[in-house]
Amino acid sequence: MRIAIGSDQAGHAAKERIAAKLVEAGHVVMDANSAVQPHGRADYAEQVAMLVLRHNAERGIIVTSRVVGASVAANRVAGIRAAACHDAYSASVGAKAEGMNVLVLALHLLEQDHAQEVVDAYLGATLAPVEVVGGLPPRRLQRVFAHVRENITQELAVAELAQVVGMSQYYFSKLFKLSTGTTPHQYVMRQRVERAQELLSQGRTPLAEIATHVGFETQSHFTSVFRRLSGVTPKHYRESHQTTPPMDTVAQEQNQAAQQKSATAA
Repeated sequence: MRIAIGSDQAGHAAKERIAAKLVEAGHVVMDANSAVQPHGRADYAEQVAMLVLRHNAERGIIVTSRVVGASVAANRVAGIRAAACHDAYSASVGAKAEGMNVLVLALHLLEQDHAQEVVDAYLGATLAPVEVVGGLPPRRLQRVFAHVRENITQELAVAELAQVVGMSQYYFSKLFKLSTGTTPHQYVMRQRVERAQELLSQGRTPLAEIATHVGFETQSHFTSVFRRLSGVTPKHYRESHQTTPPMDTVAQEQNQAAQQKSATAA
């Protein structure tokens, strides 16, 4: 099962423990905290909800010290049923009878073994269908998501997105916000930044090239939007998330290895 998981800062360690257990059990875990996370908001909850809404994940789990705030933030997204559960029975019934597709775990009530029982009960229950009331019909919404994903390098004006689903710009904008809790423009900006974060973590592509690749006309605009949504500059994000050593470091290591080999041979 594909599972999106997120937490506030206080719940980070508990989230990591739960995520590790899920991976051991064979699930695919998507960390919502790797996406944009403005300081002072329950954005991690919205990110989990959006991953479920976009069908990137089948279910979501939130670990937080602010249960009410996180639940409210997730439930703003149409089609999301988020609730706090403190026992296995409630988690199972919530999924099976109420269509709860996002489980909220209160940090102050968590004990490692007990938390795992709640998570296992939640994931083991068959999810009841969720009826979406208001907003864009699910198929149209997914069509918009796909269009944004496939054309992230383009301008993507609201009028263009409205045309994808055959609606007026005003009506589309209104329904899109009901469905996602965000405006079309804000959603596109988030997707640009999320894609940029992936690229920044993967290699040493120049920032100007990344800016162009994710649809920004200038590097300065890219930097401004990236900092506003993620709280750090693209350069700082790369430095803290880079999974491979810089090319100059690799070259230095290779050179040192060659010198050592030559010295040994001599």
